[in-house]
Amino acid sequence: MKKDHTAKHVKESFVARIWLEQGDNGEAMWRGHIRHVQGKEEEHFQGLIEMREFLTRVSGVAGPVLTAQPPGKSTRSRQGTVTNIKNKDLGEDENTSH
Repeated sequence: MKKDHTAKHVKESFVARIWLEQGDNGEAMWRGHIRHVQGKEEEHFQGLIEMREFLTRVSGVAGPVLTAQPPGKSTRSRQGTVTNIKNKDLGEDENTSH
């Protein structure tokens, strides 16, 4: 039996770490790790669809469908490469030469 979280307003907590990696084909891909706090289940994932599948399986709620939508003006940020993003995580300026 599926849980009806939307009607009962049951809250569950998840801790997720999501990062970009460069795939074998040179394309950036989302990777991550997610853990269900109350149930202690956890999983590594290699795409946001896999993360959504974990959330659906653990919570019993399908949630919104993931769609590819172009970002609106208010959500746009400057594009960066996976290397630039990793450098920013390390506190390095992308213009700094190594």
